[in-house]
Amino acid sequence: MPDVALLIDWENVYYTLRQHTTGPLPSTLSILQAILQKAAEFGPVRVKLAIFGQEVAAQDETLLMALEFTGMEPIAVAQRMSGRLLKGRSDAVLITRALKLLYKERQDIDYWFIVSGDRDLNALCKAIKDEDKHVYLIAGDKSLANELRDSPYLRDDVFLLEDLIPQARWTRTALRADDTQVDKPQPPAELARRTPQRPGRVPARVRTEPHVPAVVPTASPESDKEQRRLAVLLLDQLVALHARAMPRGDFVTSVVPLSQKEASSVLEQRIDAGIDQGTVLAKLEGRARAKAKQMLAPNMSSALVAETIFHLVRVLRRIDTVTSKDTRRIPAVEAVLDPLSRADQPGGLTRGRSQRRLLLETLFNIAEERGAIQTEQVEREGRQITMCWLAEGHPLVVYARQPAASIVHLFNFVASTRAKGERIDWVNQALFAELLSRVEGDALESTMRRAVERGVMRPEEHGKKAGFVIDQTHQEVRTVLGEFDRLNGEVRPAMAALPAGELEALPAPTITTPVVAASSDPAAGVPRKRTRRGRRGGRGRRGGQGPKKAATGDAAD
Repeated sequence: MPDVALLIDWENVYYTLRQHTTGPLPSTLSILQAILQKAAEFGPVRVKLAIFGQEVAAQDETLLMALEFTGMEPIAVAQRMSGRLLKGRSDAVLITRALKLLYKERQDIDYWFIVSGDRDLNALCKAIKDEDKHVYLIAGDKSLANELRDSPYLRDDVFLLEDLIPQARWTRTALRADDTQVDKPQPPAELARRTPQRPGRVPARVRTEPHVPAVVPTASPESDKEQRRLAVLLLDQLVALHARAMPRGDFVTSVVPLSQKEASSVLEQRIDAGIDQGTVLAKLEGRARAKAKQMLAPNMSSALVAETIFHLVRVLRRIDTVTSKDTRRIPAVEAVLDPLSRADQPGGLTRGRSQRRLLLETLFNIAEERGAIQTEQVEREGRQITMCWLAEGHPLVVYARQPAASIVHLFNFVASTRAKGERIDWVNQALFAELLSRVEGDALESTMRRAVERGVMRPEEHGKKAGFVIDQTHQEVRTVLGEFDRLNGEVRPAMAALPAGELEALPAPTITTPVVAASSDPAAGVPRKRTRRGRRGGRGRRGGQGPKKAATGDAAD
């Protein structure tokens, strides 16, 4: 597939949404993902640039976080000089960077996506077309210059932000009445794409099927960021299925549509890297040898997985604790990310408060991408504040709301950071207050007390320090750490009372059901003798077809 370059004038997108929509704005991350998804339909996006002014960055506090998560290169442009506000500087930077890529750095790129509708881009589009490249524009209906809209020589097609971001409450959809293309014939696909929604109806925000955008991430498959995303993907799928593991082929097809081969290969690379690094457990059952039959599950004992899921549960439970009937939406940065990043943690892969803040932002974005967290932007005192809330019924939300989820993952996280020779089932009591007080709020003491009453943990001193010891065999602990078929008590009766690995030790009458009464043939009640096939079995060898040959010989006599 041909390579794609995506250059975004974020100032143009931001003010288009501010001026031509009503009500709260969609989150910055969802807007960037919608634009990125459209560009990825034409091939892997190898170049991703976002140019924005410092004034816009000051108003949108989640912009840099969303750019980092989507792998876009941020290019900040100074907008004030000697106290005066300068306009149009983003266009100049975009044109300069695009021409540098076109003529010097990336002459192999065939498809160019320019996210802006300013008429200043006429010369840039003409230069790209003169090099026999394809140019596509993404812009708002009202912010797209008629010169770009009317001339097919300057661009191949135009995609409207109204179509890419339907969840925004646009003041008007479709083309303008005075537009130069209103009366021109359009192909059926274009007519279907530009068909306006029913007047007065706002599309409901529902959870879509899990997917991975068909883009080539900037991070390598072995990077911590990609492995953390893979761990959350696996957790989401297994909790939704109430399964302890799932086949690799089913996991890939359930996350990535079959038509997106590029995304499938990207996910396969991350699975292979996770297996090599020990963050993913892969096992073949029975006689299966195909790679797609590998049973995948996150390795909860891995330091990276333990840290990832622990902080993911902290983020989700923090939102659940702060939100209430009166405050159903809370500021994402002020009420979630800032308080959680202040806590100090022992060890772990993320060292320092800045790295832990970046980890929390990454996990917040992953949870939003999976649909567990819903967000919208509201304006307060001239700034865009991202408000968030949990999606009811989402598998990750159900998992985080398990009574012992935060406590069990605290033990699991601390155990993954312990050196050899130290106790891995003991946690200092001070860590509960440090890491879970902002998560559980005033309910922390009652949560710990109920965990002791249920037998999840018990108090025990270690070196004159107060602490707790977890019971690894407790049903709640095993459920949170991988036996997801026990979630909410929805476990198969045959497996409910059995520890893992003991089903094979049961005698045959307890796991098989006789079927003699279901048949009138007396011979049907006699079980067929099982014969081995392979090196010693098979046709014409001992143990393979011996009884059948003897019967044939008697008939011949």
